[in-house]
Amino acid sequence: MLRLTDFFLARSLAPWSRLRALALLVATCALTLPAAAQDVVQAITALTQSSRPSAAASEAPPPQADPKLVQQAARATQKDDERILAQVTARLARSASFRLVSASVQAGVAVLSGSVPDNESRQLAAKVVGAVDGVVAVENQLTLAADFNARLRETWEIFKDRVTRFVAAIPLMGVAVLIVFIANGLGGWLSRHLGVVRLDSHNPFLGTVVRRGVRAGFLIVGLLLALDLLGATSLVTALLGSAGVVGIVLGFAFRDMAENYLSGILLSLRRPFEPRDHVRIDAHEGRVVSLSTRNTVLMTLDGNELLLPNATVFKAVILNFTHNPKRRLSFQLSIGSDKDLQAAQDLGVATLAAMTGVLNDPGPSAAVDAVTSASVAINYYAWVDQRETDFGKARSEAIRLVKLALEQAGMGIATTVYQVKMLPPDAASPAPDPIPAPVQAAEVASAQGDVSPSTELEDQLTQERARKAGQDMLNTPSPRKAD
Repeated sequence: MLRLTDFFLARSLAPWSRLRALALLVATCALTLPAAAQDVVQAITALTQSSRPSAAASEAPPPQADPKLVQQAARATQKDDERILAQVTARLARSASFRLVSASVQAGVAVLSGSVPDNESRQLAAKVVGAVDGVVAVENQLTLAADFNARLRETWEIFKDRVTRFVAAIPLMGVAVLIVFIANGLGGWLSRHLGVVRLDSHNPFLGTVVRRGVRAGFLIVGLLLALDLLGATSLVTALLGSAGVVGIVLGFAFRDMAENYLSGILLSLRRPFEPRDHVRIDAHEGRVVSLSTRNTVLMTLDGNELLLPNATVFKAVILNFTHNPKRRLSFQLSIGSDKDLQAAQDLGVATLAAMTGVLNDPGPSAAVDAVTSASVAINYYAWVDQRETDFGKARSEAIRLVKLALEQAGMGIATTVYQVKMLPPDAASPAPDPIPAPVQAAEVASAQGDVSPSTELEDQLTQERARKAGQDMLNTPSPRKAD
């Protein structure tokens, strides 16, 4: 074959014999191809014959199981299958949805057949059977029942089951209702006789709160016992959990309202003021009308209604002008710096002592407050009983009468105006001012006006208190007023 190839290459170099060389090459391949093909075929045949035993071995059928061993294994699992089938049947029988479901068990494999109303019941059946001890697998062959009559029969069965349970539970429900009525009645009786257990309160509003709380507590206990008797323990847990969550939500939502409510109860217990008291709460001044669960109602000295939140009142600075019936009035008058200060003090004190409504114990007094180049300021003090004398009227009359007495004694109010008199050089010095006649304080005080207690707001306070009597937590007199 190599010789022929060399010959072909040698001959193909000649330009005139290219076509002839191509024909010669084709002829050579045709002569040599059958021999090469024969060698290839012989090699493939040898390989096929060498691999034929292994292929035959792989295609050989598996060995046959011993029938006796199979029967022994079936008898060994038969009792276990019967136990599993009994448990599966018992569990499926508890639900009306599995009424048309049948089960079989073989070697631990449970096979479910039949129909169920919906896909949820189909999945639930597989879960119920798979939870049985000994079940290794569940073959779910259940189909969905699309027949309307089957659905109707199933609904009827469920309804009958519910009605039967309800009828069977009627005696138990009667006992539960009786427990609730007994608890409610016992709570009502105890709330009406709080004095028996020393839970009564002199405050009418607080007493109402305690009574309602006692009755509600007994009613809640009765409801919990009734639900527990009916087996609704999950409902009891849900109610308790819901009550806690609702309490937290309401606490945040109505925080201000709850704060005012609790502050009102504490104010009704502490009693820093009483109805008709004249008080000043921070910058607010007026007469107390009532105390409700949310607001403290004042009537200003102008006759206007003022509502203050109880939380604000509870945390505020309260000045009660009525708590102590004795109240001191004070005012300041100025006289010339060249006047007799002791005489001015004595005259003012004597004038105050001669006034109607000014107390002798403690008696009036005076004190020098400030001195300037032209005047001296003197403070005058006096005490009045607010139950018999109006404070504002008494102070006004005291200022008028003391000023009048000082002026009559030649010790009038000092002025900063300087009077300059131009006299000729040969003129005689001016005559000194005449000495005023002694002033009788009693005569000056005889010109005193009315200082009786003011009754301008009394009628309005009475009307407002009557209008708010149902909401007032200050209806009961405090121990200090009762004494």
